[in-house]
This record gives sequence, structure tokens and C-alpha cells, in this order.
Amino acid sequence: MRLIPLLLALPLLAACNQVYSRQPLVGERHEGGDPEFRPGLYSLSGVNEACDFDIRKRLRDWPDCGVGVEFRRGQMFLVSSHNRFEAQSQRFVDGEPIMLQAHWKTDILADPRAPEPKDTDNPFYGWTYYAVTPVRMDGEGHIREATVVQALCGPLPFTPPGRPAPKVTDRPYAGLKLQRDNCVATDLDTVKRALALSASLGEPKTLKWVRDDP
Repeated sequence: MRLIPLLLALPLLAACNQVYSRQPLVGERHEGGDPEFRPGLYSLSGVNEACDFDIRKRLRDWPDCGVGVEFRRGQMFLVSSHNRFEAQSQRFVDGEPIMLQAHWKTDILADPRAPEPKDTDNPFYGWTYYAVTPVRMDGEGHIREATVVQALCGPLPFTPPGRPAPKVTDRPYAGLKLQRDNCVATDLDTVKRALALSASLGEPKTLKWVRDDP
């Protein structure tokens, strides 16, 4: 299986300074409305910056470095010209913005070329949170384009010239507990506060629908 391009995309999707919970904070009783992405293939800003290709082409015509995102009924898949596998399960909570809870599928790390996990108390094995702001909808009320902000721990410290950049904040938002290079939330109010404050920390990611059938 040719998983290397997909594995290389993971650091862009799951870096440090992330808010995560050790248990899901959004269950069926919290899930409201009917917000979801239109099923199909999407481009995600920041993932293919080093790979020059037209994502509108069929998968068989993509270069090996190309990676896309596919959404289907509360699941997110990573796709390439050679592989498709489930990367996350997702739950949505209606609102302005929509809150998304995501849980990585640890099978994503099962390739023998990937290192064995030494610690599972981190965002890959917990639940991470995002604010989704729809930009375009289809005629059935599905999201076709959206900006996405991830819940972050707080602003990164100033880095003097010549020093390595820090991986995690030294000023976590209220209610968050630092855990190595990330931080843990134990309630939804803390997550929502972190999401609201994270919007000012950088450019949001952009998801754009490409077509229904990858």
C-alpha cells in the first residue's frame, strides 16, 4: 500500500498546541440540527502546497504527492491516487459557527513505516474540536465551502532570532491543562471559549467541495 503521501499530510492536519479531550464531550444529546458537508471530494488549504496538481482531475491522474479530503455521513477520509481510508469520525453541533468534534482513526498509523506510538495521551488518540463557518451551501442545505478554525491552547510565545520556535503556548486559555505539546479540555464551555479565541491566532483553513464522486 502506498500510504507515504497520506502520512506526510498528517502533520499538517494534526500539529502541536491543540486542544483535545480524553473523552468525547459531544454525544448524541448534544448533536443538534442537521449541519454536514455535502458528500464528496474536497480540497483543504495547506495540504498540497508542495504538490502542484489539479485536484479536479480523476484520482488515477493525480501525482503521488496529491492528497484530498472526502466526507461521507459523519466520516472524513484521506484519499490519494492509490489509497482511500477513514481518517476521522465527526459529530456536528449546530450554531454560529458550527462546532465539530473529530476523533482520529488510529488505523491511520498502522502502516509499518510509521513509528509505533509511545504515548496515547495526545490529540491523535483523543477528540479535537473545530469551528466551521459555512461560506457556500448547496440547494439541500449541505456545506459546499467553509472556513475551519481549530481549537488551540493559546498564543505561542515570542521566539527570539536564532531560537527554535516553541511548540505550545505558555499562556493556555482558561480551563485548559497543558499536556506536553498540547492541552486538555474537560468540558464544552472550555472548548467553545478556546474556539472563539483561536480565531485570532492565524488564517483559518478552507475546505472547498470539488465533486460528489472522488
